[in-house]
Amino acid sequence: MLRYVIRRLLIAIPILLFLSIIVFMAARASSSPEAAIRLNPRVSAADIERYRANLGLDKSNAEQYAIWLGNFAQGDLGDSLVKNRPVWPLLKSAIGNTLVLGLAGISVALLIGIAIGTLSAIRQYSWFDNMATGGAFLGLSMPQFWFALILQLLFGVWLIDWLNLNRSILPISGMKSPGTQGFDVVDRVRHLVLPATVLAVQLIAVYSRYMRASMLEVLHSDYLRTARAKGLRESRVIIRHGVRTALIPVTTQAAIDLGLIVGGLIITEQIFQWPGMGVLFLDAMASGDYQIILPWLMITSASVILLNLAADVLYAFLDPRIRYD
Repeated sequence: MLRYVIRRLLIAIPILLFLSIIVFMAARASSSPEAAIRLNPRVSAADIERYRANLGLDKSNAEQYAIWLGNFAQGDLGDSLVKNRPVWPLLKSAIGNTLVLGLAGISVALLIGIAIGTLSAIRQYSWFDNMATGGAFLGLSMPQFWFALILQLLFGVWLIDWLNLNRSILPISGMKSPGTQGFDVVDRVRHLVLPATVLAVQLIAVYSRYMRASMLEVLHSDYLRTARAKGLRESRVIIRHGVRTALIPVTTQAAIDLGLIVGGLIITEQIFQWPGMGVLFLDAMASGDYQIILPWLMITSASVILLNLAADVLYAFLDPRIRYD
């Protein structure tokens, strides 16, 4: 097991380096940090050159990348080219906000999706299974941005008019209410409900379908028939032996989703004005701030690789038949 983990981590290093080079070239080719000041007619060419020199933009792309990579290897993410602030505090805050939203959504989706998928498999072709299948197709086909806007209209406009309310039942944007001092758990949870719901709906559909298909295969396996022949209760057979093994494909998908969540929920965060990794990435791309884009990419890519590795290791726990050399 240990050799397998080390081998996977060593393979990840050149992948991360290759991705960082590609994104660096794309960011430098598609945007420029000094583009905004060039639009100012009062800024002279000498001012622009001084600005470029201060940011290190007067060097070649290879030199800029080499300088960044050397600093990154030492744990120094540098300063934002546009905001003129250290990059790490910006990333740290954005990662924390995204993880709060992402973990809330994915946790709800796992609990509901696994329960629906398991019950659908046990009661195959029943009215519940038919409703779950229809609901899953609806969730998969519903665009996130559309559902997010509908929820904002429902809680921010329609319910207020219908019920003659003074304010929205649930906040439709931001992380805290105006005037809130410090950290208020109740207020944060209220702001979290709508964006987490938007995130969870499609994931519930995905996890329930994966769980149903996997559970149907497991229910007809030989070792479950053996467990029943030994006289074990049906509930113990299903939960202890069936669900545990059937979770393998759901674990794979959840690991991928969680890794992508670390990179930011761009649509959800943008609509609900949630200051996470998605919003930070859009702002950095718009301003050509590769000092933020590159560590953003490295963190996102590393999270996907590490979480997929964690999923592979978890397989051995879920199914004792799986072994790694």
